[in-house]
Amino acid sequence: MTEAKTAPGWGSLRRLAPIAIAVIAGATIGQLNPAMGKFLAPFGRLYLSLLLMCVIPIIGAAVVSSLGRLVSNHKLGKNLLVIVVVFWVGMLLAATIGTTVGWVTGVGSDLQMSPTLGALLLEMESTSGGGLAGDPSASPSAQGRPVELFEGHRASQRPALAASGHDPASDHPRFFIYLDKLIPENLIEAYLEDNYLAVLFFSVLLGVALGFVPTETRNIALGVVEALFDSLLRIISWVIWLLPLGLLSIIAGQVAAGGLEFVSVFRKVIVVSLVTTLTTMALFTLTIWRLRKTSLLGVLRAMREPLLVAVATSSSFASIPAAMVALKQGLGLKKETVNLFLPLGITLNPIGSALFFSLSSIFAVQLHSGSESAFGLTTALALIFGSVLAGLASMGLASMGLPGVSALWMLGLVLGPIGVPPEVGIVALLAVAPIIDPLFTMVNVFGNCTATCILDRYLG
Repeated sequence: MTEAKTAPGWGSLRRLAPIAIAVIAGATIGQLNPAMGKFLAPFGRLYLSLLLMCVIPIIGAAVVSSLGRLVSNHKLGKNLLVIVVVFWVGMLLAATIGTTVGWVTGVGSDLQMSPTLGALLLEMESTSGGGLAGDPSASPSAQGRPVELFEGHRASQRPALAASGHDPASDHPRFFIYLDKLIPENLIEAYLEDNYLAVLFFSVLLGVALGFVPTETRNIALGVVEALFDSLLRIISWVIWLLPLGLLSIIAGQVAAGGLEFVSVFRKVIVVSLVTTLTTMALFTLTIWRLRKTSLLGVLRAMREPLLVAVATSSSFASIPAAMVALKQGLGLKKETVNLFLPLGITLNPIGSALFFSLSSIFAVQLHSGSESAFGLTTALALIFGSVLAGLASMGLASMGLPGVSALWMLGLVLGPIGVPPEVGIVALLAVAPIIDPLFTMVNVFGNCTATCILDRYLG
């Protein structure tokens, strides 16, 4: 595959001024004129759909062509263990960073028994439709007054969770459901439902099978797949031209819907999340710098486009096309390595989710206890490994078409074994998740680009 060096669209992202103006304008419109922000919101969703339109075919074409070449050269078997090790080490490292930073900074200790937080969350529940059914504090007479929402195992919290239509007890991993989604009865239906895991599974099978087809036939088939890949990437490059307008609409709609009231209450959570993600991405930058023998500025310049898309869309999958171009053209990675390992990593290596769950778990533990005191090594290890498992489980939720916020319920996998009720952190994080989610999406994209660089160095 030979992507054009000057593909239209990507160059527009090198001018950051339109992006910055779009972010500021979107936030300003959403805050000062919520009606206009809500009017623009559908255009933001339309742009996101346009950006995601070609992602699943791109994943399929990239994996099929790369695996077909790899299998035909008899290089697949010896590489599997290295791939698994690189992915798991990355997730464990991210979870360790999140746990450490969260404990050192006391990310959840200052919110214990916060009247302002309680009032804001009650307002959020009442405006989202239905209020807190069965909770005396949700009565009209209680609206607007300070409420001490977090009191350990307080039973009155549970009706609020029941009103959301979700049962935390049912959130244990249902691996057979995930397997059912992994192996679809109808491939077309999997495409229509954005079932990335099923598409990836079929693409892996097809790529391996093509590797055993006679050489002449295989080359013809892979040539067609590669031409399709290049065409889809060209379409995405055209869509990127509209990123500033799409970003303005998305942010205006989000601010109009949620406002900026939570920023002051969750200031520490937002700052700690920013510090944690920047620390993690700094390690990624240093790793790529050492592997590719380029300048630190060169690494950041190459990664600018996929990270901007990640922030704009909060979608790792939407960032795949830009990340592919960045790794091949900006960092000089082999096309076969990028086309195989990057889609695999984005789908199967949720390093950003592992970081998010580790930090969120510390947040919930400290919010529950109201203390910054240290906890034992066993508890820390439980949180680290639990965060990795929760990240993997959240992949299953994504494959089932559930929204990203639903992944918060996976905190039960992390907190259950150490005796902390997950709802302590979930209710609070529901308010701040839309603000910090783009940060962890950047980590997911950057982390998998780093993993691809490592695999390119040792397996390329």
